[in-house]
Amino acid sequence: MESIAKAADRYGEDYLDNILRCGSTELVAPLLAFLSKSEISDSLRHVVKISRPALKADIAHYLNVNFGRHPGLVDYAAAKIVDPAAQKWLTQAVEGFASERDFLNRLTVAAGPIYRQVGQERVNAMAENQMRSLELLANSEREGCPAGAVIAFVVDWQSTRPMVNHIAVELSLEIPECLLPARADTIALIKHLAAKPSVQRAMAFGSDQALAQQRGLWQLISARHQALLAAD
Repeated sequence: MESIAKAADRYGEDYLDNILRCGSTELVAPLLAFLSKSEISDSLRHVVKISRPALKADIAHYLNVNFGRHPGLVDYAAAKIVDPAAQKWLTQAVEGFASERDFLNRLTVAAGPIYRQVGQERVNAMAENQMRSLELLANSEREGCPAGAVIAFVVDWQSTRPMVNHIAVELSLEIPECLLPARADTIALIKHLAAKPSVQRAMAFGSDQALAQQRGLWQLISARHQALLAAD
């Protein structure tokens, strides 16, 4: 019984840590390393001189396509989740992401247009489909699914924001404070919402599917980056 109680007590921490393990950080890390290392290089190959601004523009543009619109995933989920105990977290997430959305819009303008490549229309369609898939999860009627999706999105966004910050620094933009909910508040919300096994399963589904879309977006950006580097 004691081990069951300990597992229940750690459910929120384990759930959040699983989001971090299964999220986009691993895909973002090599892109951030590329920008960081090439920034301090004395001599850059021609293709790198092209791919650096192209990568920054791609990240800003495709993040904005998926998340720069209002209403978006966070807003839709907030409208679906009726639990009174979740309202403080949801309000902070909605208001916090409104600031992030403004940050994205400014970043996109500063980064300039994307570098068009072969299959550009197909890539644009894929990005749009990923955005719609996230919104479907946030609008799901299955109790727990919108919560799982929005929690996974917020946690994954926070984990990859250093990339957005790095681009902002390179483009001489001011970096606003990230006002999204803190880890402890997110863990408390997870524990509260996942009291029923059926809701736990729905939250896990929403989280897994949202992270799959997040990873898909970064894989798309990474594939475009690698294709441009290979064109040397």
